[in-house]
Amino acid sequence: MTDKLRIYAILMLICLAASCSRVPKHIISEKKMRTVLYDMQIAEALVETENESYGTNDARQAVYDAVFAKHNITQAEYDSSLMWYGEHMDIYMRVYRMVLRDVNENIALMGDIKPNPLSGDVSAKDSVDVWIYNRHHTFRPEQGMLTMLRFDISPQKPYSSGSSYVFGFSVWGIPSDMKYKPRVHISAQQADTIISVSNEITKDGYYEAVLRTVATKQVKRVYGYVLINDSAASYNRIYMDDIKMMKYNYGSKALTAPQADTISSVSDTLDVKIEDMRI
Repeated sequence: MTDKLRIYAILMLICLAASCSRVPKHIISEKKMRTVLYDMQIAEALVETENESYGTNDARQAVYDAVFAKHNITQAEYDSSLMWYGEHMDIYMRVYRMVLRDVNENIALMGDIKPNPLSGDVSAKDSVDVWIYNRHHTFRPEQGMLTMLRFDISPQKPYSSGSSYVFGFSVWGIPSDMKYKPRVHISAQQADTIISVSNEITKDGYYEAVLRTVATKQVKRVYGYVLINDSAASYNRIYMDDIKMMKYNYGSKALTAPQADTISSVSDTLDVKIEDMRI
């Protein structure tokens, strides 16, 4: 290969790499966001487990500020980047999956401690809880204007065709005058199709988000988030508890209308979307 051809090849690779990046220049890059989110996971775990040492807002903020200083970013940059990633969930979930892998790899290096499984594999039972994360979560306004509980369950073997999913949890601490209510979103990927359902959580109580998938396609992933985007921080803390993700096989009699505020993918009043991923 001549020197001129080598130069052309290098330029083409540079252009290709640039075209693959969808993150604007003023937003934290995927590579850097991966390390920032990893350290934020550590910081949040530290604050959560050492509550006596970090019982004040100033003490907790000092932990987060240390993360920002380590990565040479400001909280404003972090918050605005989180907001952008929150609007581009495909990119965000790709980064977050890498963070989870990094966390589990480091846990595994500790020796006898085994990481939580990321597969969510199940047996042929008619119904089973496939939730692989903590059963509780706390939203704190001091964490920034955008706080989020994220989940991504990808079994090694796809879930059965037409299976349904019920994302259930108890929530309390939502002020009646809260301007921007928490929003729950759940999606299922089936081959070239994504089915989604989302809605606001308007008050304290027990909620279930029900997602029914296409009967003819297996389910590769179940993913989503619970999001609070409140720049005014018009709440103290909001708590989620007893979190479950129940999977029901197609035609299951166990999937009946619960006594709860229910978000269903078959309701005409909700934001329900079926996307065709084919190009």
